[in-house]
Amino acid sequence: MQIHIAGTGIWYPEETINNEEIVSSFNSYVDHFNSTNKNKIENGELEKLDYSSTEFIEKASGIKNKACN
Repeated sequence: MQIHIAGTGIWYPEETINNEEIVSSFNSYVDHFNSTNKNKIENGELEKLDYSSTEFIEKASGIKNKACN
């Protein structure tokens, strides 16, 4: 068996997104969803969505920034 090094170095993407941006976008969606479905939520047909937080993302994934491909 032989080992071959196929590449070296670290690639840094030009575009990234941080957890604050993800949370802001998701929480805007939550506001829209809950507002659009207010009657169904009040009647028990749908469950209300809850906000996310950067702390939750970091605890769940350990990731603070993501690459955008």
